[in-house]
Amino acid sequence: MNWKLKSAIQRTCAALPTGQEQVYYLLQRTFGTLRRQADPTSMWEETVSIVSDLQDAGFDLRGARVMEVGTGRRLDMPIGLYLCGAASVLTVDLHRYLKPNLALHSLQILSQKREELRALFLQVTDAAELDRRLETLTDLTSLGELLAAAQIAYRSPADAACMDLPGDSIDLHTSYTVFEHIPEAVLTGILRESNRLLSPGGVACHHIDPSDHFSHDDPTIPAVHFLRFSEAEWDKYAGNQFAYHNRLRSDQYRQLYNNCGHAVLQWKEIVDSRSLAEIRSGFPLHSRFQSLPPDILSTSVVRVISRPN
Repeated sequence: MNWKLKSAIQRTCAALPTGQEQVYYLLQRTFGTLRRQADPTSMWEETVSIVSDLQDAGFDLRGARVMEVGTGRRLDMPIGLYLCGAASVLTVDLHRYLKPNLALHSLQILSQKREELRALFLQVTDAAELDRRLETLTDLTSLGELLAAAQIAYRSPADAACMDLPGDSIDLHTSYTVFEHIPEAVLTGILRESNRLLSPGGVACHHIDPSDHFSHDDPTIPAVHFLRFSEAEWDKYAGNQFAYHNRLRSDQYRQLYNNCGHAVLQWKEIVDSRSLAEIRSGFPLHSRFQSLPPDILSTSVVRVISRPN
């Protein structure tokens, strides 16, 4: 879809006096990417990749108490963390986007592809406990049953920067492609709150997508396309709950972690080759970004594992 058309649709829905999310979701189900039920396998592959990285960093998810920032419409990450051995997952969101039918659809896929997915999760957990947990998720028919069976708690609206939880009450603080949708000042509050919430030995693991999200649906623009705009111009296109992107680059995330008192245990980046080529060929950047190195500008994935100092 043309990025300007998508922006116009998002801005129109966000400007509605009520029912903004319901209308936007209906449009996506009727005309957009949600016309076909998504297969959660790719998200579970990402979950296993994250758990593997955590193991490399010396953190064992088995028996851990997890807090996820930014639930979204589905429960694929909490389900995946449960199957990897987490004791519980508290998932919180500023807006109540969760759709019970999408969560239950994921369970249907889990049943249909059970052996394939069992082999996937066996990469990071033990067979006996995985089989017990897979069996626990069999034949569930409601969101309430799923939440209870998988020890998942859902809170929305909730402020991840100010949780009504005691200190040292979680072992893993995590998110997946959420931080880029949050203003820098709020991210500072969220990371500092994680310092209070994390138990001794606990860690934070956040997977961030610094790319222009309009480029995910419009192949005519590169992942650095939004770096050509001033703040005012970008706000015109994306200053709403459906499209907001802070445009922070990877070096700014490094500084953010340092400012919040986090020691980085593992830092992984992926540079988008098309974006790198575009910038080296003279892509027109706004003055805010012109002094940054091309590889910093073109970074499209950042995965950080850290712990409070």
